[in-house]
Amino acid sequence: MNISVIDLSIVIVYILAVIGYGVWKSRNVKDNEGFLVAGRSLGLFILVATVVMTEFNTATMVGYSSFGYQAGLYAQLILFAMFLGFVSYTMVVAKRWKRINATSIIELFEIRYNKSYRLLTTFMIVTLLLFFSPAYLRAVGLIFASSLGLSLEATVIIISVTVLIFSIVGGLTAVAHTNTLSFLVTIIALPLMWYFTRSSAIELGGLEQVFEPKYLNPNPIGMWNDTAMPFSFIFSTYVLLFLIYMQSPWYAQLMTAAKSEKIAYASMGIGAVLIVILYGLAVQVSAYVRVGFPDLSDPQLALAMAINNWVPVGVTGLMLAVILAIGQTTMGTIWNNMVSITSNDIYKRIIDPNVSDKKILRISRLTTLGIAIFTIIVSITIVDQVINTLFVGNLIMASLFFPTLGGFLWWKTGEKSVWITTVISIVSGFLLLFIINRAEGYDLNDWMFYYYVIVSPLTILLGIVLSIFEKPTEEFKEKRVKFFDKVGAPWFGKNEYLEYKRLNNK
Repeated sequence: MNISVIDLSIVIVYILAVIGYGVWKSRNVKDNEGFLVAGRSLGLFILVATVVMTEFNTATMVGYSSFGYQAGLYAQLILFAMFLGFVSYTMVVAKRWKRINATSIIELFEIRYNKSYRLLTTFMIVTLLLFFSPAYLRAVGLIFASSLGLSLEATVIIISVTVLIFSIVGGLTAVAHTNTLSFLVTIIALPLMWYFTRSSAIELGGLEQVFEPKYLNPNPIGMWNDTAMPFSFIFSTYVLLFLIYMQSPWYAQLMTAAKSEKIAYASMGIGAVLIVILYGLAVQVSAYVRVGFPDLSDPQLALAMAINNWVPVGVTGLMLAVILAIGQTTMGTIWNNMVSITSNDIYKRIIDPNVSDKKILRISRLTTLGIAIFTIIVSITIVDQVINTLFVGNLIMASLFFPTLGGFLWWKTGEKSVWITTVISIVSGFLLLFIINRAEGYDLNDWMFYYYVIVSPLTILLGIVLSIFEKPTEEFKEKRVKFFDKVGAPWFGKNEYLEYKRLNNK
């Protein structure tokens, strides 16, 4: 595509604006708390914008929108998974994460369990985030490369440097404020792209020209083993997102950054609605693209085709800015989360517990640079199928479901049981993936169903049984009391918690 001067100018102005705005908003970041959790001062609007732009990421947008190209309006059923995950998060753990007020999710595991389990989860979550970040970067690079006529390598570097400049200066403070700017651009540009794409598709005869009637409405009846998009896969995604959202490390950090519990709670609820609407527009855009381009070799390029061919000058530039914004905001949040874990949970707690705040801030900024370089290299050389990369990476988060939710809600969740279930969950997940990859007639969709719908619930059930029979030490009981005093009484075992406090005058 030969991009117009107007569209290119819009993209350049956006890049300069977001860098300048992020750096300007970071001028008062003088300590590590301001860098990692924005001084715990984010208000409702800026937190809603940050939640939306963190979840509305390029990897999921490219992956989910490609489902629209393959299965039309029926593919929108998958969006209910996001809504379910967000509503569950809002109702169950949003306020509890705020009450912990930790700089990263990993602090939960030491406060609730022990230091050794915290070390295990530190390794797991750093691995997870290092796995996710290149996938997000490659996704935005795919669209930018085709739209600007540049190589994937060049677009990846441009995007990464944009994020790096303001992230290295202001951390989450800069990320949150640039998210707000990106959010405003997104809610203007994406509906415009949907309008022009839909109009073009209708002129060519509409969705009926390329989709069977069963793909023109979100109805799961008779679709369990559908060839384009089996409902078994959608159902697996429902279970998957419910399992992973509760312990999502970036949302836990955002809840900590909220000014109050009320703001943390409201931001997730409002964000849930906006995220589903925005993803719904992206899925529909890709479905409309198939009317004009029915033979795309890669459905992941559907959004790029809409931007390149079906939106007018000016809107094209805005949409490219949106794609950049979506990639920039998600990567900024994830990089900051990795930095928080690296500087606080690894350097400060293990290497140098007496490190000064000034030095740890410097280490945080150097770590941001290192993570950016790593992300660029891996996104160019290794990551290929974006959505598959994310689904496999989610295995690590799903393995922490029982330790997190059980830790928050159940008095009896034990130290040994979380170790056993975490290890079993990870080993069984990768072993099942190994078997599925070598079995004829099976693919990643089958693995998702077997692992998330069957293996994960069985592992959670195992954790419950082990916890019932586990005999906690008095030290662990006292630790549990302190934990629930901080986050709120458990939903299950509340009477035991209160009785223990009464008998021990806690």
